[in-house]
Amino acid sequence: MPLQHLLPPLIVVLLWTGNNLVTKLSAGSVDPRVMGFGRFAIALLVLAPLAYRQGWAYRAVIRRNLPKLAFLGFLGMGLAQGIPYFAARTVTATTIGILVAFIPLVTLALSGVLLREKPRWTTVIGGIVSLVGVGFLLGHGDISTLASQGIGIGEGLMLTSVLAYAAYGVFLKFWSLPIPIWPSLFVQSCFAALMLLPAYLATPPLEITTGGIAIVLYAGVVASAMAPFLWMRGIATIGPSRMASFSNLVPVLTAAAAVAFLGEPLQAYHVYSGGIILMGVALAQWGSRRRSA
Repeated sequence: MPLQHLLPPLIVVLLWTGNNLVTKLSAGSVDPRVMGFGRFAIALLVLAPLAYRQGWAYRAVIRRNLPKLAFLGFLGMGLAQGIPYFAARTVTATTIGILVAFIPLVTLALSGVLLREKPRWTTVIGGIVSLVGVGFLLGHGDISTLASQGIGIGEGLMLTSVLAYAAYGVFLKFWSLPIPIWPSLFVQSCFAALMLLPAYLATPPLEITTGGIAIVLYAGVVASAMAPFLWMRGIATIGPSRMASFSNLVPVLTAAAAVAFLGEPLQAYHVYSGGIILMGVALAQWGSRRRSA
């Protein structure tokens, strides 16, 4: 594979890894309500010049599909991308990265339910394997504790985010809106910002440090504009299946970066639960690729 085709997915993986670290860092420097709204407010400033011409040309199509764009913005941006900032108060960046890796498998499961796509046996087995890995992760190495103690608030919030983002991907595929990506992202971000605005206005005035401003800027510019563009570029050059395979590097790099830069301890259960989840995801993706071949 030519090097220029490898660069977009590799850069996306690094940007997503950085976003997982930024999400954790925000817990100590920026209120989650400010973080959520600020991210999309900045993203709108970045996306506006990129979306303007195509958005004007497709204005009639956008108008007809506003309810769907609103739903996608609430679900995949406001909900799925706003919740992790609350979860980061109690979970590590490593846990965030590992649970995010669960999204492709949840997407396949929801596709079977909502799109009535019959799963292959590899997808079913991969799902079971990954669920075992998630159980070890949520139980901190002991699945039996889930029955007596349940899961933590942070882990529960992250699972909600994973479910919302997976559903977002399924609805994107189900509707296949005939709108270019930039205006679509812009309009969805508008609705996400509207969703998060009341919570932001209810936030008491707090001083934000220079580091906090940098965190919000990273989330708004890098995670909300640069990463989606490079992701789409990668899909166009190497295909969605290979791009999905690259995304499996994110939890590994997140764990390594969290240990190196945040000083997070890497527990044994992080290693084997993450490995089990990735094994299940890889098995499910392999079965999905064979079906589409």
